[in-house]
Amino acid sequence: MIVKYSLDTYKPHQHLLRVEMEVHPDKQETLLCIPNWSPGSYKIRDYSKSIHKLDFVSPGPGWTLEQIELDTWKIHSKGETFKISYLVYGYEHTVRTNYFTSELILVHPPATFLYPKDKLYLEVEVSWKNLAPFRYCHTGLKKKEGSKNTWKAKNFDEFFDAPLLLSNEKEITFSVQGCAFDLVILGDVPSADKKKIAKDLETIMKTQITHMGGTENRYYLFILDMTENLYGGLEHLNSSVNQYDPNGFRSPENYRTLMELLSHEYFHHWNVKRIRPIALGPFDYQKPNLTKELWIAEGITSFFDAYFLLLCDIYTPQQYLNKIWKDILELEESAGESWMSLEDSSFTAWTKYYNRPFDPNFSNTGISYYTKGAVLSIAMHLYILSETKGKKSLFDVMQALNKQYHQEKKRGFTKAEFFQAAKKATGLDLKLEFDAYIGEPKRIPIEAYLHLAGIERTPSKPKLEPGFRVKEDRGKLIITKILLGKSIQDTDINVGDEWISIDGRRTLPETYKELLNQYQPKKGAEILISRRGQILKRKIKFDSSPSNCELWIDEKAKPEALAIREKFLHWNKEIKVSETNSKNSKQKQASPKRSRSK
Repeated sequence: MIVKYSLDTYKPHQHLLRVEMEVHPDKQETLLCIPNWSPGSYKIRDYSKSIHKLDFVSPGPGWTLEQIELDTWKIHSKGETFKISYLVYGYEHTVRTNYFTSELILVHPPATFLYPKDKLYLEVEVSWKNLAPFRYCHTGLKKKEGSKNTWKAKNFDEFFDAPLLLSNEKEITFSVQGCAFDLVILGDVPSADKKKIAKDLETIMKTQITHMGGTENRYYLFILDMTENLYGGLEHLNSSVNQYDPNGFRSPENYRTLMELLSHEYFHHWNVKRIRPIALGPFDYQKPNLTKELWIAEGITSFFDAYFLLLCDIYTPQQYLNKIWKDILELEESAGESWMSLEDSSFTAWTKYYNRPFDPNFSNTGISYYTKGAVLSIAMHLYILSETKGKKSLFDVMQALNKQYHQEKKRGFTKAEFFQAAKKATGLDLKLEFDAYIGEPKRIPIEAYLHLAGIERTPSKPKLEPGFRVKEDRGKLIITKILLGKSIQDTDINVGDEWISIDGRRTLPETYKELLNQYQPKKGAEILISRRGQILKRKIKFDSSPSNCELWIDEKAKPEALAIREKFLHWNKEIKVSETNSKNSKQKQASPKRSRSK
């Protein structure tokens, strides 16, 4: 039995898409559901809100259609084949939602297609009545043989995992080890920049495929939407949708951030899509698939995304260390590690991590399984390299998981099985070494692991820490975050307060940093704030911040550490350490801080 869909662009300028659905039921009544979330983006999205005017195309006598749940409709067709049609509104420009305009149509299947309940195993066909006014349809689905505008999927899991893009943008093609790649870049990006992105992407793909021992894919589609104020990515089985701000992306720092994003989403075609925690498949699209192992799915991927750029010489060793330091600093500036474990962060992602934009206290009580998972992965990688004298690494663990659970057992793995596979691959008990930093709210002593490779934290002049963060809002400074664990935590200052002055001097967006530079840690000051129209005085005491510290290469490290460093940093022996330190002594990562969530 095949479920068929026919799509019509309808009124793209009004952000509407018409869907017709043909179902051959095996019962008198059929329940149709719309997914509530998307794999890879762990939050209930309530996609049913965008479904409108659902009705029969040609109803038979006595047929009925009724919505019985927010995400479910009951169809009574007396067991006869029926067609329904409905409109989908799509104007939310993210990687996990629909976006329909006269310039492009991006169809996110879980947000678009109803499916027969408990029939996810059915084959699926989808066709476009007319591509006009667009020239191309880009998708990871296979074309139906002999058809021009019809694609097929073996089941709904495959169907929901393949976005469709209508545009007038032709793809850039390249091939790596038997896999054909298409790269579609949307936006006002010069041809020379598109070619550079494609060339660097090809290098990254070659490196990933080589280090993972090959790829099962024969085709992969990158969709890169270059639109201002956008950032994000969502992985699929043989494609990914990526969004990035084109403003300033040519700067080396921002360009590396873009390549990290693409590297991250591609590595997911192994880690998550094939190598996966057991809870992440098969999916229940109506309720959360809970797992405590997102630190594996996303954290390990977040380590490898930048690490592959190092292996491809897109990052220099010092630039890579600067990137590592940013992740370490993000954890050290927060009190979240004393509140939440990596497993808790993974399990509660649906209600906590994904809601952090609406929770100003998240940075104090929560952690990112992306960030801490990446730092944990660095520690694991260095530990394995050190204990095996460079003969084994985290790559061996990932290859073992892929072979044992994806290829042979064709299923996901438990946490215990993850560590069993790691021990078999490396001879090391990673659970004994690292489990406390996974299951408990405990800091990872990352400096001890970096020391194994002769990498040290070099302190700089202490930087002042007021204990809160601010943003500019129409010329005002608005407090956005209060840091627990700082002297400020016992002061009556709230998120949303306006910061007016310090010791009688006006604080403005363009001047407050210069004013802060005149103070020293442990010194006090009086500030004025405005809260609900009232002017209030508060006394604060400044702390010191680790943000002025950096990671540096120790020139006097022991020989065994030098050998591990060579393995870890892809170190070129012809480059003297002192020259590298000198060249990068003032280099900072200037790329904007990015949220890694989908």
